[in-house]
Amino acid sequence: MVEAVVALAVEKLGGLLIEEFGYAVRRTHVRSEVEWIQRELIRIKCFLKDADVKQKGDDRVKNWVRDIRDVSYQVEDAIDTFIMIKSTSLSRRAGIIKRYVCCFSFLLNELALQHKLGRDIRGIKVKISDISASRITYGIENIGGGGGEGSSYVFEKLRERRRSSPRMDDHDVIGFDEDMNMLVARSLDQEKHRCVISIVGMGGLGKTTLAKKVYNSTSVKRHFDFCAWVYVSQDYRGRELLNEIAGKILRIEKGKLSMMSREHIEERVSKVLNKKRYLIVLDDIWETEVWDDLKTLFPDVMNGSRVLFTTRNRDVAMHADPRSSTHDLHFLNQTQSRELFLKKAFPMEDNSLTCPPELETLATQIVAKCGGLPLAIVIIGGLLSRKKKTPNVWLRVLQSIRWQLNNDPGQLMEILALSYNDLPFYLKPCFLYFGLFPEDLEIPVGKLILLWMAEGFVQQRGEESIEDVAEDFLEELVDRSMIQVAEKRYNGKIKTCRIHDLLRDLAMSEAKDCKFLEILDSTNIDTSVTTRAARRISVHSSLKEYLKLRHPNPHFRSMLSFSRVQESLWRDQWKLLFMSLKLLRVLDLECAQIQVLPKEIRELVHLRYLGLKGTGLQRLPSSINYFSNLQTLDIRGSKVSRFSVQLWEMPGLRHIYLEKTSIVGHPPVHVSAMHLQTLSRVSIYGNDWILGLLEKLTNLRKLGIHGYFASQTEALSRCLVKLSNLQNLELKGTEPILEPTMKLILNQPSIDKLHLSGPLEKLPRPQEIQPNLTKIILEESRLVQDIFVTLEKLPNLKILKLLANSFLGKEMTCSVSGFPKLHGLELSFLDNLEEWRVDDGAMPSLQNLIINGCDKLKKVPAGFQYLRALRELFLFNMPGEFAAWIKGDDSYKIQHIPSIVMR
Repeated sequence: MVEAVVALAVEKLGGLLIEEFGYAVRRTHVRSEVEWIQRELIRIKCFLKDADVKQKGDDRVKNWVRDIRDVSYQVEDAIDTFIMIKSTSLSRRAGIIKRYVCCFSFLLNELALQHKLGRDIRGIKVKISDISASRITYGIENIGGGGGEGSSYVFEKLRERRRSSPRMDDHDVIGFDEDMNMLVARSLDQEKHRCVISIVGMGGLGKTTLAKKVYNSTSVKRHFDFCAWVYVSQDYRGRELLNEIAGKILRIEKGKLSMMSREHIEERVSKVLNKKRYLIVLDDIWETEVWDDLKTLFPDVMNGSRVLFTTRNRDVAMHADPRSSTHDLHFLNQTQSRELFLKKAFPMEDNSLTCPPELETLATQIVAKCGGLPLAIVIIGGLLSRKKKTPNVWLRVLQSIRWQLNNDPGQLMEILALSYNDLPFYLKPCFLYFGLFPEDLEIPVGKLILLWMAEGFVQQRGEESIEDVAEDFLEELVDRSMIQVAEKRYNGKIKTCRIHDLLRDLAMSEAKDCKFLEILDSTNIDTSVTTRAARRISVHSSLKEYLKLRHPNPHFRSMLSFSRVQESLWRDQWKLLFMSLKLLRVLDLECAQIQVLPKEIRELVHLRYLGLKGTGLQRLPSSINYFSNLQTLDIRGSKVSRFSVQLWEMPGLRHIYLEKTSIVGHPPVHVSAMHLQTLSRVSIYGNDWILGLLEKLTNLRKLGIHGYFASQTEALSRCLVKLSNLQNLELKGTEPILEPTMKLILNQPSIDKLHLSGPLEKLPRPQEIQPNLTKIILEESRLVQDIFVTLEKLPNLKILKLLANSFLGKEMTCSVSGFPKLHGLELSFLDNLEEWRVDDGAMPSLQNLIINGCDKLKKVPAGFQYLRALRELFLFNMPGEFAAWIKGDDSYKIQHIPSIVMR
């Protein structure tokens, strides 16, 4: 993590030299000292590659890393404070003092600021010199190399503890039968090519255990001429591993192998395996280079040989064999978790797997805390097997379960920490950020990405947008089994994600050690939160509790509120909050009740993310344009009806989420907000900014407009043609959208999601609609023609929602081959719909169907039994006759659907 902190400090210094007040700094001696600090930090950064790992076993390294981190934070504080004071002093004087007095005052203030910055920089320079010299004093000159004896011993010990072998005890294996059958089938199938089969999942999930079951399967042993098990580990040692593989295949002693050249060994191993159908298990692979080094050993002679991987990293698996799908290992369900727990907690009992009634509730709660992770269940079950079987004893274990897992000799947290230590430095702050979110929360990915951007964790890569880079970062964390996908969007992108409780504990532990974050909740409402100089705070209790702290932390760069109660603060309380947090980059006050922001908020000049969703805010301050760095503004669910035209003069803006808010005033000739990608739910009632301005926002990806479209049809049409990056369009209004406008909208090739709310004159013919549309939402369209006749011809449509009064007809038909890729369909409050027919072969990919409030639809649609891919059916607010048919004569039409929900 310290590598990322230093990288941010170096970036800050570069910004000071190049962008921020370059002229002022060039005029003073401060510049040379800033350049020296930047160069020295870059040199130090080269030694930090493995610092996070090595400091665990060596206090000398730990202290040195701490000093580097603290001085990097000090660099950041000095620069941010300099910029904040200068920016706020300029804004206060503007328009108050006469020009010549203002200039004189400015020069005096400039000199004072430079003097203070120079003093801070000189102090930092002295500290960095001491830190650089201390590497020799501490005897850690080679921190970037092999590490000290302490760290080597710690990690060698952990490596040996984790070393696997194909021998196993079936007593601890629960829930792998289906996985084993699938993997055995893949190992024995008719595919002649040598395939790499990969078991992928987070640490402690049982990948090695499952691989052992496959390896020891009787049918597998009988099928393959030769089988070998090889433990790789995170500490990959190329020649040592080669010798181990060769020893098992060639039956040659290690001493003799060490005297042979690598080429000679590879040739002999490959020659032997050329004559055999083999199965080689490579357990615990971390890097793609392992396969690159070893793949020549395993020839493909088209005899059905297999290589079986276990890895936490999907990229490693896909790199080895892109043709072969990975086998993703999942958490144990509640039943499986309970069974494994009882086996471990009551090892001497019979096979009945019963729990004493007085321990039943506690057992359920303990199992739930393990989150389906087999290793955690085994450790806690084993611990309880050695303790008295009484409620008091078990309750104490439940209350300290995280401590038990952290301090268990089985080293669960150290095993999980291997994944964190393996992260590249740019992903470590992204992972630690998950510690800010409450336990078990499904985290919206869109918001998470914007927060990462505001924090400065994500940098642009060439022409790729920062948002896309951040999305790649999240995908990489998912592929490394650090983060779980909770829900995906219609286009395959991640919509929400979550983190396992134990990995969240790891994130919080690592983050607190490096002053990355603090959590304020009911367990720590005291002054300790402010004494650690953390950079971020997440409020899980209430903002009022934060304000009670006697010494607010001025170092906070982020404040996120997750209070579960709607709270309202007085104006003076909000003023106190903002006055104490002047270096904030992120301020998220979602659902906190605030009507008017105090003027003091304008001093938060570093602010990049301002989240005021659901706050009830009535108006934004006129000083909103002071936020020149602001990237994201979210006022959804607020009462703000008007927004100043100054919006267009904020150069950093990328995402604006409004609530039917009008932008008033004449638009400027020159628009600064050229990076804007999201302009959502903006009202155009009585506005004239569309023509001449909207067409300039060529980076827009998402646009949501509310208003009278009839009066702005021509302007809107002209602008949409020029928005070549627009992917998501939402139009809501009460006036009809005429057919020419509909044709233009539906023929924009970049748009893949379309939400239209309001009367439509008619839908164009299928050939007049571009084929890239993947999601369509219609409501209040008041169409009489059968919508399906047109939309079922769209080749890539995946999601279709026909909401209230979108269709006023009585009959709909899905014809053969219609909707070839449709995955989700919703029909809600179609008041006139009486009959719906589904032909055999229609909607072959439909998996999710919602029928809601269609009062005149009395029977299950004819042909429903043909929807063979359907997995989930939701029936809400349907008439009694419909429910009767479902349970009676029409039951055969839905008996193939695994999940049916009615209410």
